[in-house]
Amino acid sequence: MLLASIVLLCAQVPAIEFLESPADGQLYPRNAANMADVTVSGLVHEAGWHGVMLLVERAGAPFALRTEPLTYNGGSASFDLSVPIHAELKSYSFRFWLTKTNSRTKIARVDDVVAGDVLLIQGQSNAGAADGFKEGLANHEQSRWIRSFGTQSLNGNHADQNRNWYLADGEGRQTIGCIGAWGLRMARQLVDQTNVPLAVINGAVGATPIKMHMRNDNNPGDTSNIYGRLLTRTRNAGLEDHVRAIMWYQGESDSGRHLNYIQKFPDLHADWMEDYPNVEQVYIFQVRSGCGGPTPELREVQRRLADFLPNTQVMSTTAVPAHDSCHYWYAGYKELGDRMARLLARDLYGSGDTHEIDAPNIDSAAVTGFLGNKVLLTFRDPDDSLFFNPAAAQDFVLEDGVTVQSATVTGNTITLTLSGPTTSRTIAYVGHPLDGAWITNGRGIGALAFKVLLRP
Repeated sequence: MLLASIVLLCAQVPAIEFLESPADGQLYPRNAANMADVTVSGLVHEAGWHGVMLLVERAGAPFALRTEPLTYNGGSASFDLSVPIHAELKSYSFRFWLTKTNSRTKIARVDDVVAGDVLLIQGQSNAGAADGFKEGLANHEQSRWIRSFGTQSLNGNHADQNRNWYLADGEGRQTIGCIGAWGLRMARQLVDQTNVPLAVINGAVGATPIKMHMRNDNNPGDTSNIYGRLLTRTRNAGLEDHVRAIMWYQGESDSGRHLNYIQKFPDLHADWMEDYPNVEQVYIFQVRSGCGGPTPELREVQRRLADFLPNTQVMSTTAVPAHDSCHYWYAGYKELGDRMARLLARDLYGSGDTHEIDAPNIDSAAVTGFLGNKVLLTFRDPDDSLFFNPAAAQDFVLEDGVTVQSATVTGNTITLTLSGPTTSRTIAYVGHPLDGAWITNGRGIGALAFKVLLRP
């Protein structure tokens, strides 16, 4: 749904030039005081006017009135009016007049302006999270308090020229205002919990390896590439200095290139920190078994990214339901949105819902037992309640072909009983496509896939 730009009301509009003004549906980033300043400034190029007047309404009721006399210099008079608005689930309207001694002429109006927070989503098709199965369910989460800006179109001219605000859409692909199914679900959960409006901009493009997401360092806003289109849209919305978090779901197209991935992602992360300088957190979804055949090595690289990149976290996609071996039906994207919403609520909004909202993450693995036929897996969070479905035993891989027969759970440890002694240097937990058996915590969040050393 288009949230249109400033509307001029007069058929015979006086010669007026707006230098700064809000647009219908615009979200202004809030400051530490939970406010945002909305400015209306410009030049009046027609003589005879004495002043300007700005009326602001909040939820339909008068909120603020600003007036300013006009002083002409060289045939023009400047004006600059500013009104702070609250970040809340209420919208603001702006009415602008030119005034004379005994009359006034309404020049423009803008409606449905809000203040709130800014989030970005980037990656490939599971970041785009379009309604590939035509279920028509994602937009049940639509809200007038969740907006997006511009178009996800692959046409760079469209990405630059479309400067409209839209009601965020959870079902489209490469079109106006689309933020994906899990992006919309996540945003709705946050808005309902915090009463803070959100702007979410999604720049994902399906079937793209990480090399296609890298910045053109000579021209960061280059709209011929993925990075530049998202940056351009964010800049055009005036939000690049106010992005609070970036979410990344990508890697299916990088199977077998884990060494390349570990070189490129830190560069991408550094570019984000430069172009979006106030980002507080980066969240990475670890890809799962399925399309593209992402290797255990690639997923191990993703698991470890948060260990050496600041303000970065990794969320699993294991145990997410409704997987078709590549993408998800809505039930799966809904779960991804819920997982991400809990992390953002904790990290950005101080939510007290913190127990077992992270993915179980392995700390170490070691061969144990007198015969060397057991492996002790120790997970990082001692407060996790781990659950091991017996059928998940088939999701382990040892180099020598020894298999896992059974498992017992004690606190944050899992002891695997093997089919025999192992000489393997590594053990991998690879999960599987589709639904099935998993290792999870008490909230049903699947363990991160891993490939770790058993022996030095």
